[in-house]
Amino acid sequence: MMAQPMANSGTQAAAFEMLMNAIASSLTSVIQQLLSSDPSLVLLKVVQPSLYTETEHYQVPKISWSLQGWHGMTPLHRACLIGEYNIVLLLVQANADVNSLTNFKETPLHYASKRGIPSVVHLLLQCGAKIELKDQNGRLALHHAAENGAVDVIRYFQDAYNLDLQTLDYTYQSALHIACNYGQIELFQFLINSGSSDLRQPDIKGNLPIHITASKGYGNMTWTMLCILGVSVLRVTNKAGMTPLDLVSQSDGFGHEELLPVLKHFASQPDSTPVTGPVWMWYARLVFPFTFYLLLIIITQHMASNQYLVFGAAFALVAIWSRNLTHRIHHVSRWPEPIYAGFFYGGVVHTTLCFLWLMLPCYLSTPAKDPVTGKLLTMVDVCQMRNPPYRFCYICDQIVPVDTKHCKLCDRCFVRMDHHCLFLLRCVAKNNHALFVWLLLLGAANMALYCISFALYTSELYGDLAWLEIFSVVIDREVWPLTLLFLNAASFFWSANVLHYQYDCVATGRTAFFNRPPPGFEMKKLTKNEKFMNFCYFLLERPLPHSAFVQESDSKGKAYKDGGLGDMISQYPTEIPQNPDIKVV
Repeated sequence: MMAQPMANSGTQAAAFEMLMNAIASSLTSVIQQLLSSDPSLVLLKVVQPSLYTETEHYQVPKISWSLQGWHGMTPLHRACLIGEYNIVLLLVQANADVNSLTNFKETPLHYASKRGIPSVVHLLLQCGAKIELKDQNGRLALHHAAENGAVDVIRYFQDAYNLDLQTLDYTYQSALHIACNYGQIELFQFLINSGSSDLRQPDIKGNLPIHITASKGYGNMTWTMLCILGVSVLRVTNKAGMTPLDLVSQSDGFGHEELLPVLKHFASQPDSTPVTGPVWMWYARLVFPFTFYLLLIIITQHMASNQYLVFGAAFALVAIWSRNLTHRIHHVSRWPEPIYAGFFYGGVVHTTLCFLWLMLPCYLSTPAKDPVTGKLLTMVDVCQMRNPPYRFCYICDQIVPVDTKHCKLCDRCFVRMDHHCLFLLRCVAKNNHALFVWLLLLGAANMALYCISFALYTSELYGDLAWLEIFSVVIDREVWPLTLLFLNAASFFWSANVLHYQYDCVATGRTAFFNRPPPGFEMKKLTKNEKFMNFCYFLLERPLPHSAFVQESDSKGKAYKDGGLGDMISQYPTEIPQNPDIKVV
């Protein structure tokens, strides 16, 4: 590692300060000018000019640019912390020391790992950065990446260097301990799913990872480790004699309050007790809409009049209660909320029962009735591409196309994902998108059919009455079919709105999630006939005959407008020289 020179003049000190500010502001053209005039600037370190030299009449700053300044950062440290690939490349090409140490013995690789951009990390390693260097706390670049939850970087270390993720720092903490301490749930899930960490490894204070998450109040992370390790882990104490339950009891945050009763329950059970989720609670919420509505029907069917009062009060209570619903149930397991599916399936069942049992006898009616394959890619392959059409899914632990979205509710990756449908409890994506649109079409038809059937039903029973009299009798005696009329009418207009949006998306080759043109392309306006033809071909699951994407023109293709960054990038190679020492696993 080369020695760092001092700034020997006020001019050089001012130039160095300008360089650091230009890096912080990503002013590439300024950086190029400064390095062209004084290439040695990349070897200086940061200090604070706080000392003063007295003259005969006034005081002037005494610049003290030395090896031991504020954190001892070099321009390369700053660029890695900012995460600008092209600036890092510019400094490396200017012979910046890629293994320079700060006052805390941190290297640019440590900073880049913490920033979490794998292409910058790859560039530093290709240019001679040492992955085995530790800071003053014994932490590798791996641990710095874990601190900020940089899953892509950690996966790159595995692919390129077969790095052991269970490596400990001076406090006996692994990447898992650090992820638990900082609440990095995505990295935590990756380490758990890949089996790359020891859940029973104590740190220097005797804390297992579950002790750390319990003390922080991270309920879902604690629950996950409890399911894996079993009830016995709740009786493990750290060096202070504290169990996970004791650590939770010491705090009163929201996460602690949610976690406390769960740990108390399992701590009182034998070690052989299996850890299961809130199964009964989940199914109770699933059947609640159907059961609650059935109870209202039973009550109102024994009332000769004023049935609307019962349904009105009940619906008002449900509307107020449902305002607090989210995508997940209020439990540390964070299972998906099933009540939306309960509303959907309960509504279907009740509508069908009402139609078949109550309304069908009055008249005869018939209700309207799947990327490119090849070798497995690694993060090394992705980092060697300037604009890679792939990305890394930390949960599925695989390289996937960029038009792939991981649904955290389904816990799976889906190509060309549209959305996660809470009513169907599944994702709408490439393989079932057309079927979903068909379902919307048929569902809207059935809702319209019910509304027509209701009109025929009331006409059959009360056709000899005036309109106002029919309305008065219906709200007084026929609340069940009437409320279903309102629900089906509202659902019909909601479905029509969703269908309109889906039509606009699929007719132009988009989805609700991937609704922007691919990089390098722009939208063009299709005619009504072209959009209709695309929609019909989509329903038949055939390739669309008309494309809505065209390549951007040269005048619009320049992605940088900062006065020279685009021109600067074009001067550098699109691929980085390969390091023969890298072993891809």
